[in-house]
Amino acid sequence: MSAEAQEISQLVRAVFRAWDQDGMAFLILRNYEGLPDFTTNDIDVLVAPGQRRRAEQTLVAAAREAGFRLHNRAEFMPVALYLSSRRSHAQAHFDLFDASKWRAFDFLGCQGFLERRVRRELFAVPHPADEAATSLLSFLIYTGRVKEKYRAFITAQCRAEAAAMTKLLAQTYGAARARFLVAAGAEQRWTAIESAAGALRRTLILRQLTRHPGRTLRSVLADAKRLTLRFLRPPGLTVVLCGADGCGKSTIARVLMDELSCTFSPLKGRHFHWKPPVFTARRRAARGPATNPHGQPVRNRFASLVYFLFHWLEFFLGSHLSFRPTTFRGGLVLIDRYYYDFFVDPGRYRLQLSPGLARLGYAFLKKPDLVILLDAPAEVLQSRKQEVPRPETERQCRAYRALVSRLPNGRIIDAAQPIEKVGADIARVILDYMAERTQRRLGTRPGPPLPETERAKPPL
Repeated sequence: MSAEAQEISQLVRAVFRAWDQDGMAFLILRNYEGLPDFTTNDIDVLVAPGQRRRAEQTLVAAAREAGFRLHNRAEFMPVALYLSSRRSHAQAHFDLFDASKWRAFDFLGCQGFLERRVRRELFAVPHPADEAATSLLSFLIYTGRVKEKYRAFITAQCRAEAAAMTKLLAQTYGAARARFLVAAGAEQRWTAIESAAGALRRTLILRQLTRHPGRTLRSVLADAKRLTLRFLRPPGLTVVLCGADGCGKSTIARVLMDELSCTFSPLKGRHFHWKPPVFTARRRAARGPATNPHGQPVRNRFASLVYFLFHWLEFFLGSHLSFRPTTFRGGLVLIDRYYYDFFVDPGRYRLQLSPGLARLGYAFLKKPDLVILLDAPAEVLQSRKQEVPRPETERQCRAYRALVSRLPNGRIIDAAQPIEKVGADIARVILDYMAERTQRRLGTRPGPPLPETERAKPPL
């Protein structure tokens, strides 16, 4: 077992013991086979209604004792808690449920799950019928599909626990649809089940609106409040990687996606070169990387102004259309270069550009959460790429250092190190930033100081 896996195992054991000592009733909904020694997934935990906040407080306290800190918290349908080690960048993700909801509607009644749970050494798991129903409905209602990895288990339980599953599903969808789901699952008629997803959604909405109108209205209003708060304080992050040619921006972006995959699902993230494309996506996709960025003549002032205004509009629209939806979903937005090229290297775009105009345009743009400069000596960068002369590389290095050191969200990382070390350093900076942000949002006391980085004088 790796050192990081050992840390995660110790954390999981500490949390389970703390819940048990606190008298909390809980169970692990799925993917519990390797627990508490090993997990590659988020840990989905069901607690009793009204106990989620208490379970969260106990978890965070136990994590602190185990050497972890809460670095992100997101209110999805579960409360998603992301923790990271203070000793390393090992990360863990717990999802706390107290109901099974889809858009404020209960897609499965799980009130009896805790009474029927099956006890293991440090935790409990659902009764097989409850687990099979959850595995079937949680993905079907959300995506219209039955997840491949759960199909064999669902089929086995539809055959072995047909009566229990039918009774459970009938509470939400009625007896006829419950019998259909169990029979189709037993016969592995997945296409028929997936084709019924829309009808199942309509059924659960109609039954809950007519049978429990007051409770359903309160749930809808609570869900609207949750989504509004998540829009105003999105759990995702926007990070710009900048630096002179040869610093490894694109390579580091791929390393970061892997390093932070436990906190930011790669399926939710976006990676952009320079800016999110709005008008130029097809043209940029067909164009190869620049090999001689300063090799063409500079545009005249009028052409430079037109070029700048066109691309500024794409920066403006792209940042609002791409950044916010991604961070709202809890994703990571990584951008190579971004608008800062207009301050440091307008010649790359053949521009005669007034610094005042560039600063004015910047004032209206959506700012990233972090701007990370990958800094290295000019000779190191030149050994990797020779797209511009060495004096130009030296000038860009100086200009980037001056720029990023003035940004309150700027960080400077030594890019002369091995790629793995650079990625680990940036991951640590990101996790530290997120931990501070989470503490501010929750109003909790600050943790230990961040590692020393070069940063922060007045912004541009």
